[in-house]
Amino acid sequence: MPNLHPFLTHFPIALLSLSIVCECAGILLKRDEFSRVGWWTQLAGTIGLAAAAGTGILAGQSVVIAPAGREYLDMHQELAFVAATAFAILLFWRIASGTKRPPGRDMLFLVIFTGGVLAIWAGAWYGGEMVYRFGAGVQVFPLP
Repeated sequence: MPNLHPFLTHFPIALLSLSIVCECAGILLKRDEFSRVGWWTQLAGTIGLAAAAGTGILAGQSVVIAPAGREYLDMHQELAFVAATAFAILLFWRIASGTKRPPGRDMLFLVIFTGGVLAIWAGAWYGGEMVYRFGAGVQVFPLP
């Protein structure tokens, strides 16, 4: 089976980054339309994050990683866990609030959301380093 993790990682990065921008715009401009877009991108991004995490776990079991890249893998996985936990909490919290930001808790919601997005970005950096610096998951073909 092909490694789908690199393909799936870009969706939650983009969707959750867009979601926080929409949420901030909704709060600053006092426009519910932005919050609705924030909700749908948060929902799609969190589902995508679950798919990326699941395929990442599978990839970690089958991809060869140089010993020097092991600490990068560990950090990548820890950051993915932090992000997945943050976005799972935010998703359930928002569902409990009727898909709206929890009333009176905008700041706390945005702080957790920002932490989740930063964890995703940092985790993506470590994942990229594993591929581009240490060749994780890269098949080398001999030159003719």
